[in-house]
Amino acid sequence: MKKIALMMLLQLFFLQLLAQTAIKGKVVDGKNLAIATADVALFKLADKRMVTAALTDEHGHFILLVPADPKLCYLVVTATGYLPKTLPIHSLDAIRIELVKDTAAKQLAEVTIMARKKAIAMKGDRMVFDIAQLGLSGANNGLEVMQQLPGVGLDKDENIRYRGSTGIQIMINGRKSMLQGDALREFIRSLKSEDIKSVEIISQPSARYEATGTTGILNIVLKRNTTQALGGNAYTSASYGQYLKTKTGGRFFYNDEQWSINSSGSYGNGKSFNDRSVEQTILLGSDVRNLNQHNYWLPKTESGSFNLAAERKLGKKQLLSTEWQLYREVEQATTTGLTLDDLNGQRQDEVRLTQLSSTPATHYSGNLFYNYTADSATTKIDAQLNYGNYQTSISGSQKNEYATGAIDELWGFNETGYHLMNAQLDWSQKLAKQFNLEAGAKFSRVNMDYDNQYQAMQGGKQLIPDSLMVNDFSYLEKLGAAYSQLNYTSGKWNLLVGLRMENYRYQATSRINHQSNADRYTNWFPSASVNYERANHQYRMSYSRRIARPGYLMLNPYFQYIDAYSVERGNPALKPQFYHSFELNYIYKNALSFSLYGYLYQGRFVSVIDYQNSKNYNILYESNAADGSRFGFSASVPYQAAKWYTMQYTLDAYLQAENSEIPAYAYNGKGYGYEVNMYHRFNLPHAWVITLNGFLTGRNRTPTGYAPVIYDISSSVRKSLMKEKIQVSGGCTNILKKSMSNSYSTVGNVSTHWVNKWETRKFYLQLTYRFGGTKEKKVKRTSLDDEQERM
Repeated sequence: MKKIALMMLLQLFFLQLLAQTAIKGKVVDGKNLAIATADVALFKLADKRMVTAALTDEHGHFILLVPADPKLCYLVVTATGYLPKTLPIHSLDAIRIELVKDTAAKQLAEVTIMARKKAIAMKGDRMVFDIAQLGLSGANNGLEVMQQLPGVGLDKDENIRYRGSTGIQIMINGRKSMLQGDALREFIRSLKSEDIKSVEIISQPSARYEATGTTGILNIVLKRNTTQALGGNAYTSASYGQYLKTKTGGRFFYNDEQWSINSSGSYGNGKSFNDRSVEQTILLGSDVRNLNQHNYWLPKTESGSFNLAAERKLGKKQLLSTEWQLYREVEQATTTGLTLDDLNGQRQDEVRLTQLSSTPATHYSGNLFYNYTADSATTKIDAQLNYGNYQTSISGSQKNEYATGAIDELWGFNETGYHLMNAQLDWSQKLAKQFNLEAGAKFSRVNMDYDNQYQAMQGGKQLIPDSLMVNDFSYLEKLGAAYSQLNYTSGKWNLLVGLRMENYRYQATSRINHQSNADRYTNWFPSASVNYERANHQYRMSYSRRIARPGYLMLNPYFQYIDAYSVERGNPALKPQFYHSFELNYIYKNALSFSLYGYLYQGRFVSVIDYQNSKNYNILYESNAADGSRFGFSASVPYQAAKWYTMQYTLDAYLQAENSEIPAYAYNGKGYGYEVNMYHRFNLPHAWVITLNGFLTGRNRTPTGYAPVIYDISSSVRKSLMKEKIQVSGGCTNILKKSMSNSYSTVGNVSTHWVNKWETRKFYLQLTYRFGGTKEKKVKRTSLDDEQERM
């Protein structure tokens, strides 16, 4: 046993010594022209096992870092339209590899499906997209890579969304990212596409993960390198739509055999806008009332973020890491609006809105992470502590001026503070060659305090309750969870089954309203997935039970005025909503992917618009109003029309049925819709890259109405200089200015047309300078996503 252990230690030692051995070369055709995106794979002679692989760049060059004696390996080179070639390795000199045209290959209009080795694979509960094998390593940045994955897109603020929802959790190297909003978006944008090894979409998370939400998890896996490196990048960018915005930032990293240190920061400022109009038609017996509201929101935002992380290896089996983030934002906003109130075509009132607000916000969070991995990798233990503190303060005033000259005015402030903490332990044990057991536990504590103090001058008809003037609300939540899951692999089959238990306790108290609401319950969340692979076909069936808990402030019986005809309030009676979620996946030739998905739900949160006939205004609140189902189909079809031209199309379509029986918002309807996304990339000579992408969302039917067709296109150009040390990129997003939120609904006697426009067409220019090394290791990130999403 000692001899075996000593041999393993010696092998690891020599592997480290040889880690910097590299094989370089160039792949060309019979006319000595470079072949781009050719697959170059290194295999061991002894067991034919693949060691590593790479794609050639636009000049046909490749480089392989070899963690073994190269003379004990051989190369296999493949490229679309060419015969594969196998050759031994005799030395470390640069290799010139010439491929021969495959005259027997049949092509359809010179368009071939991009089917590379394991470009897309299903492993357990996830679908793994290999960025290099998919040909996406030429994208401008990390955000552009995300856009090319099936079901993944960006919203109006370039936040990542999946199947139409921005609730997807983001992970980096298998650990949740504590960065959020602008800071998370800018971190992903700062990544080079070649920094990303793969992206994993976990649409049906197993028992290991929190049971919250139906949108799943997106895990960005970055390339790692344990060799010494010192480097980073600095960037500055400017964009202009209707207003100018600037962003400046950078990343720095240092790696050696024991330490990994990285940091990033950014600063940005600029203006934007939101143009909202709401038209309501209310049938009151033989009378018809029309409320036409138009509000224009103009915020000026200044923000800065800083992130620092360090990782230290403690021998060969253990490592310890910590990471801290700081985010500061100050928003100064002005809102102006006009509401026209008509009854049977006769003007009843005109109300002008003026609202001023200042919103400073400070967020900081950190974590401590420990990992133990046995030499044989049969045992693995992860332990972590996470903490987050979020403070937001809003001060300002709101004034409503009526046609009669009467004025209602409200001024004051409110403050919200969150303290989030959790501890988590995960254990993995390989029981046998075919079985792997995982188990773990988590405890989290959330404490929120909300306080507001307002004063009012009331001269018109606006209702201002005492609970709005002074309100103190506190919320305390404790969550304990435990899980266990078993992974079984046999030949072409893989089975993953698990069970998660969550015990949830909370107490919400509003002292000024003399209300207190508490609850305690235990829920069980089973999950299972079955994978099967044969030749060019991969299949998976999966199921999980999910939950969505109300946001902390949703339980506060507060009032917040939007305008003279709309008031928002909390709902202390809100309960969690539950889903039964399932999915069927199919992949053909590691490239074409198709999915059938669906979920059944009860008590889904619905934003209720409750029109008060007698007082002529709307009360907006969240309620467990809806029961129903949603079934969908998604597909991703990548093509390579030429060596320099790559395209991809994705489709997502759904059917929905939903009903609500609450008196103020009762309905029973069906819905359907679809969205098509396209992406085209042109790799041109002299390091020029041009991209063109767009979307089309059809006339979607909802259970209460419909949404008209929307579509748009975006384009970008990138040029690399000085051996890719400098990168200049620019372009225009949403060129046609058709992207907006536009919906019609009818519930009871109220019909509503809601239009929301924002700064869509934006021209931008970015300059990035990269210095030092080209690879970095990422440190484990703070894990508070489940708690922070409900703020």
